[in-house]
Amino acid sequence: MGKRLRNVGTLLVASYIIFATSLCFAAVPLSPIWSLEFSPDGKALAVGKYQWVEIWDLETQRVIHMYEPHVGEVRSLTFSSDGKTLYTSSGLASRSGEVRVWNVSSEELIKSFEIHGDTIESISLSPRDTTLVTASMDEYSAVIDLTRLEDTDFSIDTRVSKWLTQHVGRVLCTLYHPEGTYFVTGSEDKTLKVWNPSTYTVLVNLDANDDAVYSLAYSAEEDVIVSGSADNTVRTWRVSSVGGGNQGTAGRNSLEMTGALVREYNGHQGAVYSVDAGRVPLRSANNRMTMIASGSADTSVIIWSLRSGNRYETFDASTDAVYAVQFSPNGEFVAAGGRDGKVRLYNLRKRALTHEF
Repeated sequence: MGKRLRNVGTLLVASYIIFATSLCFAAVPLSPIWSLEFSPDGKALAVGKYQWVEIWDLETQRVIHMYEPHVGEVRSLTFSSDGKTLYTSSGLASRSGEVRVWNVSSEELIKSFEIHGDTIESISLSPRDTTLVTASMDEYSAVIDLTRLEDTDFSIDTRVSKWLTQHVGRVLCTLYHPEGTYFVTGSEDKTLKVWNPSTYTVLVNLDANDDAVYSLAYSAEEDVIVSGSADNTVRTWRVSSVGGGNQGTAGRNSLEMTGALVREYNGHQGAVYSVDAGRVPLRSANNRMTMIASGSADTSVIIWSLRSGNRYETFDASTDAVYAVQFSPNGEFVAAGGRDGKVRLYNLRKRALTHEF
């Protein structure tokens, strides 16, 4: 009898240790997700966290690559057009802002350079992967000539970069037009600035926001810029050449443009941290609608009809602020991630959460 009691006691102690350990592990908070980017073929998803990046295979839902360590939070990342190179940005508040260039398949760090004195919030690539534009909390943007990076020894100078100083607040987001016609920056100063990519002068200043501009996207189908703001609002903007027509590279030095607010999308109850635009198949591949995805401090992801301004769907599976949203290349899914540390994939045709990791 005594032996049985001792065995039962041992079992109870062991069970307690296992149970308590499980509780302990479960209590460990997940790293917030600061950025998301689908690979160009749509088969993988890059996830930016604190000091590292994971690439998930979406079919197996397993991590296939990991890139670390970064300096602080990985606030932005983008693939090259062929998917072979990954650019990431991070930094430390009031200390440094860093860009890293990775070989996707080998996980090798190709190059790392510090270019800002504060966190780099956003980076965007030109269509042919020749230029990288940054947006930083130090109130500056930089335009980096990637074709000349091999000529530098882990340092950036005026030979390969151009500094943009026209914002009067922290620069929080940037966007390159898919044809290279212009690039855009959004700032804490409530403005969007549209820039000439050859002369680095401001072509258009858009200032209808009531608070900081956190995120930018572009809809090629509707030819509009999409922005998300701290004033809880999503907006679309149209920028066009004065006199109409399409300006080629040769005419960019004398490019003249005008811009205006097209529509406001109201419905969020918190700051809009991230926006994206995409063509979503509704019933078949031929039946598509241009939509906007927006992620907010109110924990929701809203899918909007870009043209009508109506809500298509609201997803509320997140338990905390949503920092990043992106449509898959085929438009069938939207990925969302944020402060609760989980990536969620929503099937837009089924209007349902289908993956969580």
